[in-house]
Amino acid sequence: MTAPSKKNGDALVDALRTGGTAKKASPPPPAQTESAQLAYVLAVGCLLRICILVMFGNFVHDYLPGRVELSTPVTSFKRLSEGLHLSAHNISPYNGGVFHHSPLLLLAFKGLYYLPEAFSDAVYIAMDVLIALGLAKLAGARVARAAQQVGVPGETRFVCRPSVVAALYLFNPLVVATSLAKSTIVFSHAAIIGALYFGLQGLINWAVVCTAIATHLSIYPVMLIAPISLMTHSRSIAATVLKFTALVLLLHTLFVAIYGVEYFTATVDFTIRVSDLQPNVGLFWYFFIEIFDEFRAFFIVVFQLTALAFAVPVAYRFRFEPLFAGILLVGIMSALKSYPAWGDLALFFGLLPIYEDLLKYTQYVFLSANLLMFGVGLAPVFWHLWIEQGSGNANFFYAATLVYVFGQITVLFDLGSAMLRRELDINEPETRTRTVVQE
Repeated sequence: MTAPSKKNGDALVDALRTGGTAKKASPPPPAQTESAQLAYVLAVGCLLRICILVMFGNFVHDYLPGRVELSTPVTSFKRLSEGLHLSAHNISPYNGGVFHHSPLLLLAFKGLYYLPEAFSDAVYIAMDVLIALGLAKLAGARVARAAQQVGVPGETRFVCRPSVVAALYLFNPLVVATSLAKSTIVFSHAAIIGALYFGLQGLINWAVVCTAIATHLSIYPVMLIAPISLMTHSRSIAATVLKFTALVLLLHTLFVAIYGVEYFTATVDFTIRVSDLQPNVGLFWYFFIEIFDEFRAFFIVVFQLTALAFAVPVAYRFRFEPLFAGILLVGIMSALKSYPAWGDLALFFGLLPIYEDLLKYTQYVFLSANLLMFGVGLAPVFWHLWIEQGSGNANFFYAATLVYVFGQITVLFDLGSAMLRRELDINEPETRTRTVVQE
């Protein structure tokens, strides 16, 4: 008989001390694959929305669609339902001055008009899952490209996994509320994510199609054609812009031929002129209520150009990171478009984890977080005081809106500065420990 080894003897002693028997240590469980984790996140996100609809269905369907923070005149599901009703009775939906959505949404929901409401709820849940999946794919593609690029010397990078990016989007309360309110903004968001993903993968034709659809649904994604064109790596920037322009004009010309000039007046012209001054979380409505009519045209041009004018400068400055330029432009749209909603901010925040390596360069996280939390938290309170109790006025709600927009602008400024500092650290590593002052 051979003597037991020291390792086995120690195990036997430990077992006798605990009154049990010695057992062979079981191997650790195999690591869950990233795809399985992503599938789990998507399934839980669906289940969460279904549970809310089952438990609070009356509250969701009666209260949330009417919240001005979640739905606007150009994204309201109630107005889409009105347009579907008119269309079902062979009446042009653009004649009544209520419907301001794209005819593409009429075609998408035409079959659902005759079905129970649960089917439209399922469509919005599917759109949330699709957007989350697109964000996960976009994050994975960016990580793969970043691994081939030169980084900061000696840097230990933290990689935000695609499943985490999807989870941060799906479980964002603003995303959940937007989906349950059935705001049609989610369709524009899906097209934006598709444009950025296909552009990053080099599938420029598909990126152009998605950008054109997003622009058709909401004018402001036209800015994304600048970074999308840069993703061609200077091969055919002019051709990309021409394809995009032709496709957008084709869509508008087709629907003008079908519905008449009322279509253009009720969609594109309506958004540009800000014809409906219903309160929202943007800057336009209060200002144009107070402005004199003779100055209205001038300030409409100023406000709209303030948003659209950022496209080329931002894309050019970050031409070596066109995806980052696209994300910044999404944030600019959220802050400066004429009919914004909380869903716009949710999409912008859903894109931020893709550039997790910028987090350590940011300087105003605490300030931005407080501004946004106060802006989001106070808006419903001030709306209640103003509209429901009558103890406040429009200044209360607009003050919360200003805080909300300023918080977004602070985030944009912080992100732009962080990317510039990171570029400096990569190109000139000796400056990493120095404070950079612009003169």
